Amino acid sequence: MPNKKSVQGFTWVEVSKSALEYNLKQFRKLIGPNKLLMPVIKANAYGHGFLEVAKMLQNNKETNRICVVNNDEALRLIENKLTKKPILILSFYELDVKKVLILAKNNIIFPLFSLKQAKILNIAGERLNKKIKVHLKIDTGTTRVGILPKDIIKFAQEIKKLKFINIEGVWSHFASSEDNREYTVKQHTAFKKAVTDLETIGINPPIKHMSCSAATILYPTDYFNGFRDGNAFYGLHPSPLTENKIKLKPALSWYTKIIQIKMVPTGTKVGYGGTFTTKRLTKIAIIPVGYWDGYDRKLSNKSSVIINNKLCPIIGRICMNLSMVDITNTGRVEENDIVTLIGKHKKITVTADDFSKWIGTVNYEIVCRINPLLPRLMVD
Repeated sequence: MPNKKSVQGFTWVEVSKSALEYNLKQFRKLIGPNKLLMPVIKANAYGHGFLEVAKMLQNNKETNRICVVNNDEALRLIENKLTKKPILILSFYELDVKKVLILAKNNIIFPLFSLKQAKILNIAGERLNKKIKVHLKIDTGTTRVGILPKDIIKFAQEIKKLKFINIEGVWSHFASSEDNREYTVKQHTAFKKAVTDLETIGINPPIKHMSCSAATILYPTDYFNGFRDGNAFYGLHPSPLTENKIKLKPALSWYTKIIQIKMVPTGTKVGYGGTFTTKRLTKIAIIPVGYWDGYDRKLSNKSSVIINNKLCPIIGRICMNLSMVDITNTGRVEENDIVTLIGKHKKITVTADDFSKWIGTVNYEIVCRINPLLPRLMVD
């Protein structure tokens, strides 16, 4: 729990460096010492702060590579001189030679799943007189970007003609590894066949990766030598099935402060639409957090926050920038006291998993949607 006198501003996020380091060590134990551990920092590092987490990873001995979603994220790392670890783009990038040149000069690794991409990358490589590293993306059943397995030989034969393309890796992505073993095995089989097909035409990329957090935890890892650690890196279990397989520490805490306290009589309607009516003389705290901040409107009349080491319910409809809390039974509370939205205070905890149950989503959507403009503080 932070000291309220040392915190500037109304609402902020704290990220535990020690928790992130602990989670990486847990994954290193799973995959062994000689394989690539590649944390994913897309989507503002799952809400934890893109640059803050990238800086932490630069000197982390367990981390081999860093994964981002697109060229914009890769460029931010370049601009901030955070390129100590190789950077792999996972999903998409603009087909613009000038932009690709900037990335290629800085040894960014590209996903490859179209001939248009390959031609642009080859032009950039020719101008730089260097081979551009790519990872062939195979769509084994997630049905997003990727080459269909039936097309992999024809596609790869075209890539072989391009002088400045270096096929360093081949990869895919599981659709349901957190809860569907049958479909996961089906995808794994399809991936292995595609890799075998590539070998028949003389392509055997040294790096093969398919496992996300759930797959790394729940399935044997012998076939792969690269592992993309996403939500579990941040201490978020991808499935109830993983909870007994690995110990993780949630890294994110989210705080705000009370801006007003008032007493209202029985029968008072609270918030837009009057969705809550007090049934007693009620003490209410107003907090400067709403759906703009990422505190979902669907949490109205469902969620709780921690004040003075007690769970206090959100009452009324969550506003754009404000929410109301019932603090009638909370003891002495003052304006400017700290409110824990996600995190732990003594023995009381509110987690992203609690949020996901309250509104019917996954824990990593909760943290990803915390407004990126809110300050992220990396703490020990």
